[in-house]
Amino acid sequence: MSKFSKQVVTLLSVLLVFSLMFAGCNTAPATTNEPAAEAPAVEEPAVEAAAEEVEQVEEVSEAAGKTSDISIALLDGSNGNAWRAQMESEMSEYIDELKAAGVVSKYTAYSANDDATTQSQQMSQLINGGETDVILVNPVSATSLNPMIDKAIENGILVLGIDQVISHGGIVSVTTDQAGWARIQAEHLVNELGGKGNIVIFNGIAGYPASDMRTAAYHEVLDQYPDITILKEVDHDWDEGKAKQLMLTMLSAYPQIDGILNQECSPGIISAYDEAGVALPKVISSDESINYLRLWSDYNKANPDSKLNGIIVANPPGIGVTAIKVAVQLMAGNTLNDEVLTAVDAESKNALLLQPNLVITNDNLDEWIEQTTDAPETYTFSNCLSDEEIAALFE
Repeated sequence: MSKFSKQVVTLLSVLLVFSLMFAGCNTAPATTNEPAAEAPAVEEPAVEAAAEEVEQVEEVSEAAGKTSDISIALLDGSNGNAWRAQMESEMSEYIDELKAAGVVSKYTAYSANDDATTQSQQMSQLINGGETDVILVNPVSATSLNPMIDKAIENGILVLGIDQVISHGGIVSVTTDQAGWARIQAEHLVNELGGKGNIVIFNGIAGYPASDMRTAAYHEVLDQYPDITILKEVDHDWDEGKAKQLMLTMLSAYPQIDGILNQECSPGIISAYDEAGVALPKVISSDESINYLRLWSDYNKANPDSKLNGIIVANPPGIGVTAIKVAVQLMAGNTLNDEVLTAVDAESKNALLLQPNLVITNDNLDEWIEQTTDAPETYTFSNCLSDEEIAALFE
């Protein structure tokens, strides 16, 4: 068993996590364009678990007291990929439960189409409208919204960063530890290559906090291994089509690629290899989609003597639901425990970093193939913190 399998939860824990993923924190990806009305709810695969979630929401409503009729807005940097669409859909479904419980009265979602100026204008409009209590932001930039955030705070609006860290001392960002996510994968690649070889790196969107943090973590690990050569480093902008075209170009330029460090879009990369008629490299990291899981498994079955040493590290879209739960508690006047917050820059200790709770390698790939038989290919592994876990974060 590789050293990374030690980070993988036991099968019992894995099954528990998976049951949570399909109970109250996942839906099929939304397909509407932004500015968006609420995404349509999708029937939960696990009916009993969904019922339990509603009961939990009612308990939050009773505990919230004066936090009824909260108006919440989401400012999403983009909803142009399946991960973001799933995040928005899961958030919308949970909001419907909060509305039924009387906790939330209004919810609106907007996309900035990867434009920082647009996102700033959207926040300004919400502030000036005077009807929004909470603004959740998946930012285009770590700092571009800071003047608007100052204005929102002055107007008594609670602002939270979600999925990515916003560098502002007056707000909390609720996100997966993106640097930790990247380190696990870089270390996996180094281990499988024996500390040497030729690799290429696909980053997300330059300037996006999550992409930049992951990139820095990649290099933090790779800098310790001088025998690993980075042939090319590019941005695929979290676009599978672009990832495929970039990979085709690199396949024609580099005859020997041993491994790929990748921020999602692995199906696009694998498609490029298929089109070029070239065997996959020894390692490709991570994509959290069911599509990638199945492509990886199918390749290994067809090539038992030269298996792909893939890896999936959870980066759940359910982080949006977790952020809503945190917002409800903060609106009730509750205070986060200081020890759960992390300083990710020199400005402030303002990040609630959640560690990846699922890692899939060849050691447990077959188990996950079996457990996801009925899952749609577009689904991304997802979960959110339970109400009990949320309560433990607060004083």
